[in-house]
Amino acid sequence: DVLVCCCNVQLQCYDILVAFTIQPNQTRRGTDKDDAAADEYVIPRPIEGILTNQGYAVPDPSNNNRLSIWFSGGSLEVLNEEEDLEEWKKIFDSSDAPNRNFTEYAKVLAARILLGAHLPEAMESDGSLSFVLKRPIGGHGLAYCDILYLDEDFRIMRGHRGSIFVCTRIPESCSLF
Repeated sequence: DVLVCCCNVQLQCYDILVAFTIQPNQTRRGTDKDDAAADEYVIPRPIEGILTNQGYAVPDPSNNNRLSIWFSGGSLEVLNEEEDLEEWKKIFDSSDAPNRNFTEYAKVLAARILLGAHLPEAMESDGSLSFVLKRPIGGHGLAYCDILYLDEDFRIMRGHRGSIFVCTRIPESCSLF
C-alpha cells in the first residue's frame, strides 16, 4: 500500500494480482478446438499468467468503514517466462492476432473513448501487455469495499457485490513469484 495525503484525504494505491491458467484445446478467442478453422492456432497445453489490476482507494465520505475503489490500469504477463513465453506470444501477440469482428472493435473503441484507455500497440519482449485508464472506473457508490476487520497485518472486506476479500500484508523480504 502506498499512502498519499492530499486535501486531508488518504489515497491508498494498490495492485491486485490474480493468477490464472489458460486451458488447452481452445483457440485464442476461446472457441473449442473442434469448432476451430483448419488454420487456426489451438492452445496445446495449460499456460499460466498473472493479471495485475492497479488502482486506488479513498475513504468513503458517507461511511466510515468503506473504501471507494477506482481501477486505473493493469498488466498481463506470463508466469513462467522460460517455459511458456513462445506459446504466450502465439496467444497474445497482436501482430499475429485474428482480425477483430465489429463487436470486438466497438468494445475497444468504447474503452478508448469512455475510459481513456491506452492499450498497447505491441507486446513487450518479456511477453507483458500493460494498459492505462486515464478516466478510472469506479468511485463513490459504484465500486467499494466495506472493512469488516482490520489490524496491522490482516484485513477482511466485503465488496459491493458481496465478495469477501481476506488480505494479509506480505513482508518486503518475501517474493511471490
